[in-house]
Amino acid sequence: MKYEIDLRNDHWIGAGSLLIIGLRALDTGIFAELDAFAWVQGWETDRGRLFRHAYRDPRFGTLLECGLCRGEDTAGGRKPCSLCDGTGRIDRLRPEVREER
Repeated sequence: MKYEIDLRNDHWIGAGSLLIIGLRALDTGIFAELDAFAWVQGWETDRGRLFRHAYRDPRFGTLLECGLCRGEDTAGGRKPCSLCDGTGRIDRLRPEVREER
């Protein structure tokens, strides 16, 4: 058996394994609802350590700084930038060239 506990030779190895198994089960139980929500949303989940999960929406990787206003929200004046519509960023997957207003 893979998780057999041998109490005759070194009982600390068996107890340590049980402790790790219990902590992993607790970690899975605590984050189950959050992990399910992230999975449904299509987010990336990083489980680097026990009791520490990080979630990231992969769409943030598609945002770039606007080349016209360089992220300043305005292009050479007071009116909003025509390329990024005053946000300072553009989506590289959906390049849209807007007309000057």
